[in-house]
Amino acid sequence: MRRFIFTSLHLVLVLIVSHIAFSANLGYSDRLFILIPKEARSNGKLGVVVKSLTTNESIFEFNADKLFIPASNQKVIISVAALSLLKPDYRFTTEFYSGGEVSDGVLHGGLYVKGYGDPTLERDNLVFIANQIKMMGIKEIRGGIIVDDSYFETVRFGKGWKSIWRGDAFSPPISALTLNHNTFEIHVSPSRSGGTPYIRLDPPGSYIQVFNKAVTSSRKGGLSAHWVDGSNAVVLNGRISPRRTSQALELAVVDPTLYTGGVFKRALEDSGIKVSGAVSKGIVPKWGNPVYTHNSIPLALVVNEYNKESVNVIGENLIKTLGAHFKGSPGSWETGAQVISDFLLGIGVDNDFRIVDGSGLSNLNRVSPKTMTDVLQYAYTNKLIGPDFVKSLPIAGVDGTLKKRFKSSVLEGRVFAKTGYINNVRALSGYALTRSGDVLAFSILSNGIGPQVKTFQSNILTELMDCCRSTAYRGN
Repeated sequence: MRRFIFTSLHLVLVLIVSHIAFSANLGYSDRLFILIPKEARSNGKLGVVVKSLTTNESIFEFNADKLFIPASNQKVIISVAALSLLKPDYRFTTEFYSGGEVSDGVLHGGLYVKGYGDPTLERDNLVFIANQIKMMGIKEIRGGIIVDDSYFETVRFGKGWKSIWRGDAFSPPISALTLNHNTFEIHVSPSRSGGTPYIRLDPPGSYIQVFNKAVTSSRKGGLSAHWVDGSNAVVLNGRISPRRTSQALELAVVDPTLYTGGVFKRALEDSGIKVSGAVSKGIVPKWGNPVYTHNSIPLALVVNEYNKESVNVIGENLIKTLGAHFKGSPGSWETGAQVISDFLLGIGVDNDFRIVDGSGLSNLNRVSPKTMTDVLQYAYTNKLIGPDFVKSLPIAGVDGTLKKRFKSSVLEGRVFAKTGYINNVRALSGYALTRSGDVLAFSILSNGIGPQVKTFQSNILTELMDCCRSTAYRGN
């Protein structure tokens, strides 16, 4: 009996010692693999690539070549392509033409506004332009305001965008004339209890009509607004508390082109210029006389806003601008996607991908973690675009869409990455700065795992802070 007990204890000790020895000799990539959620190890719903940009060594790969829906990680690819092809100092223009002669302070033939996809145009810009035109001595415009959006195709919504998103501020219609990201706000203020609240549109001059069915009430329930199909009318419903100062509801416009023209017409009139005639769509005639040209901020700054705040409309204007610039106008999603695909192939991306839109809203986009890290490596090592691109990414615990994530952790200030989320897609791709001074490019793409992937992202990035002893693991 004692012999049996001794033999059993000896076996247990051997197993314990063997386990300790095995743990001590685990490769670095094996340690990372253990962090992968168990259910994701065989279902193909998660892909990860980590690569050292200091040694050019692959640190970890799991489903590296598998294609995933990238959500807003698509913006990484669009940003790098746009900065590389258009250059960081590229500026979008908006041009203003007279349709006839200017005499005695009267501009005849209407004032034409031609857009070239500037995604940063705001009402303040239009107010400034209106005052510049006034300083030219123009007191009246006869013939109305004619808006020209022919630089882009007339298709407003991307393939794979859900119809239920129509009217939402994050998925506005796309036009070569873009204003305030093609959104507007309804500002609602309470009146007396039981009365109809007061409303104000921002910006003023919007052509939108609001049917105000809301009520001032202390009863529970918030405000909502929706478009009336086939019209320029919005219905406002719900309640606002009489104790509340105000509330703003943001919506996407229906027609960005006419919206821009309407706000500009109001800006001209507010500056003291009389405008005779309506806002309409048209093409700048060959005999049109240039009046003024507005230039946007440099592309490097546009991309900064695009990535930090994940502004979808910027990506759509970028992809269509690439199509128009390199394939000829009107720019389209298809021609822009072709330009970007050619760019990816040109920088050596050798695995499959599918580019459909510029924001990542489409569920038809496809990219692999390897492609994403290849693009990240190209950008980081490219002196022309590298500094601007890296600076545009949200910083963990500091700003952008990562401002509230990884705060007060070892990752704060050490992870520069683009987030991505639509439906059950969660993605994070960018750079991690390790304690040893290594720079890692990483891409974590998941389709269908759910919110627990955020825990995995945090765990693996935390582990990578002490990288690297690289024994590359190539998973399923």
